Amino acid sequence: MTKGEQSKRKIVETAGELFWKNGYTKTGINEILKATGLPKGSFYYHFEKKADLAEAVLQYYSQVVLDLLQKIAEESDSWDQFCDAFPQAFQEKLGDRRYYGCPLAVVGMEIAFQEPELAKLYGKALEQVKDVLVQTLRATAGELEHLEETAELCCAIYEGNLVLYRVSKDPNILLRLNAQLKQAVRHSSGKQKSAHFP
Repeated sequence: MTKGEQSKRKIVETAGELFWKNGYTKTGINEILKATGLPKGSFYYHFEKKADLAEAVLQYYSQVVLDLLQKIAEESDSWDQFCDAFPQAFQEKLGDRRYYGCPLAVVGMEIAFQEPELAKLYGKALEQVKDVLVQTLRATAGELEHLEETAELCCAIYEGNLVLYRVSKDPNILLRLNAQLKQAVRHSSGKQKSAHFP
């Protein structure tokens, strides 16, 4: 990595953390630069405007979340094992900052609202999360009658619970996420005809 690439990465990671902690609209360029210790010229060398940085942050968080999900999937022999590993891995990777919630969901939703031209990028990131869930379900859950629909439901359960976790800061939300993901697949596979989520 060149010095310029290191500076760009530092700006993106610092901005991402501040967007996650304080919000996109409440975080200014000067605040980001102060946190990085880099001169103002460093920002404008890599980014023309804040929206360009927002795009880079969305791509960064998309990769962080996808890498985390794929790592869990690769280490899981069953869907239940994937669901059991997820809350712990999520806490270890992302929860130590105590900003709560999924950074892709938290930052992505605000950026998509404030910078409408980036909404498609956020939508694409969510599609990639769904694709990881499709691959994981195919590998671990056996035959499912409605694979795509089940993955879409699991993606909604994942994002919805992590937004609730952001709001409530209640770690029990992660346990509920685990249970609901398992229940969704049991229902889809016909092992349980009616779903009663906790």
